Amino acid sequence: MTVLKLALILATTVLELTSYRSLVQAYPIQKLADIKQDPPVWDRPNSDRKPAGTRGPCEKTKQPFTPLLPIANSGVKFSGFTLKQYPIFWFYIPYQSSTINRGAFFLENLQEGNRTYQVNFQLPETPGFVKISLPTTANPLELNKQYRWQFTLYCETDDPTDSSQVVWHQGLIERLDPQPLETQMATALVIDRMEFYRDNRLWYDISADLTQIYTFPLAWRYLLQAIDLEELKQEPIAGSVQPIKDSD
Repeated sequence: MTVLKLALILATTVLELTSYRSLVQAYPIQKLADIKQDPPVWDRPNSDRKPAGTRGPCEKTKQPFTPLLPIANSGVKFSGFTLKQYPIFWFYIPYQSSTINRGAFFLENLQEGNRTYQVNFQLPETPGFVKISLPTTANPLELNKQYRWQFTLYCETDDPTDSSQVVWHQGLIERLDPQPLETQMATALVIDRMEFYRDNRLWYDISADLTQIYTFPLAWRYLLQAIDLEELKQEPIAGSVQPIKDSD
């Protein structure tokens, strides 16, 4: 690579950073922060990541089964905002697929009390980061409404008819309308975009581009530090869950 080419790349990077900083000043990120006030800081121990269920983990593992979210500063363990109509939910699954019979996921509109989406699924073959996406065939998240999600794993048992041995996590998600900010963030540098998401508790969006973030060590470390899961830095991305046909 020539010195001239290297200089052009460096100049372009500086220009991108300067342009983005100007956009943020023109449309302050307080626009979102003003909508929802941050609750008082409450440091909950990471041991709170232990899933609920009728038993312990489906198998003993070094790392926890957990959503890729920080433990919230409110009474709900996992909660946050999104800008997306069809968000992506990421989880770290430490279990071998042979120890899990199946999984289930649902979204429930708390204001109306009805489930807007639910699916049964199989996990990828290997442990790692697993995602479940709200498909465009489902109802989109409505603005400023809270939804409860639940991600359940049915442990493999000797009795194939026994579905009582389960572990799960649940949390809240709410979609905000950032108006021009969503367009700006789409063109921002990865680290700047993640910083914006963190500062506005857009936790479901900070990990939406996990596959891309994973390829940049600095961004990957930043993400795991932000959600207090640095111990997972060496874990692989396993991929998407596989919906089971005819699941409602």
